[in-house]
Amino acid sequence: MNAVIAPRERELIQQLLDDVGMINDQFLAGMPKPQATRTIFVPILRRWIAEGLFYQAQKVILPAQVNFSIVSHAQQVKLCKADVLEHWMGLVLFGTVGISVGLLAEKHRGTGAPSIGDNTNPTPQKASVFFKQKILFWKGKFYTREDVIKMHANALGGVHLDFRKTQDEAHITEIKNYFGFEIKGSRSQMLIGDDISVGRADPARRQQVYDATELVTMDTARIFANGIQDEQAAFAATLA
Repeated sequence: MNAVIAPRERELIQQLLDDVGMINDQFLAGMPKPQATRTIFVPILRRWIAEGLFYQAQKVILPAQVNFSIVSHAQQVKLCKADVLEHWMGLVLFGTVGISVGLLAEKHRGTGAPSIGDNTNPTPQKASVFFKQKILFWKGKFYTREDVIKMHANALGGVHLDFRKTQDEAHITEIKNYFGFEIKGSRSQMLIGDDISVGRADPARRQQVYDATELVTMDTARIFANGIQDEQAAFAATLA
């Protein structure tokens, strides 16, 4: 690693550490509020994942390498490809809360189809594997963590990254309005369709109701921040 880095690189690393600190602040009191997805997580993850700034920051600390601990969804992806699952969301973790969902295709319901449970043992992976990890399956198409960030930025954040993704924008609205979750302490309850909007319309429940895309984005932010923190000494050394 070079002892002296360019001013632009120094600013990039400082911004990365500041952004990670902001992400971590949201998890200090437990589960972040639903609105943190739109106002905090998506703008940060758009910079580092969708716009590729992470890879520029990674080059500054080479040969140190950032890894991100994720659970494998290989079995579930295979079931989606085989048309065993109609739709699916990979496991997302928040402290003691773990959430996943998968619906068997109609032809397999009641037939003793394979289990759709997730592996819960995270393993370190390089950034490209983490960013491109398949995390949602909807209407015959997979969406990666990066896709979800871009869909949020395009459809909900007001900053279009790709005007060609109009179909994906429609799909994120469909997913958001189809299945969600209400989280209370260490328990969660699945919400379907109108139950999501009903829960959000209730002031007493609003801050506990999340849709699937919000949970994926929050989980991605958590994993991203943890990975950077594991190499914080290497990043901080460039600023000394």
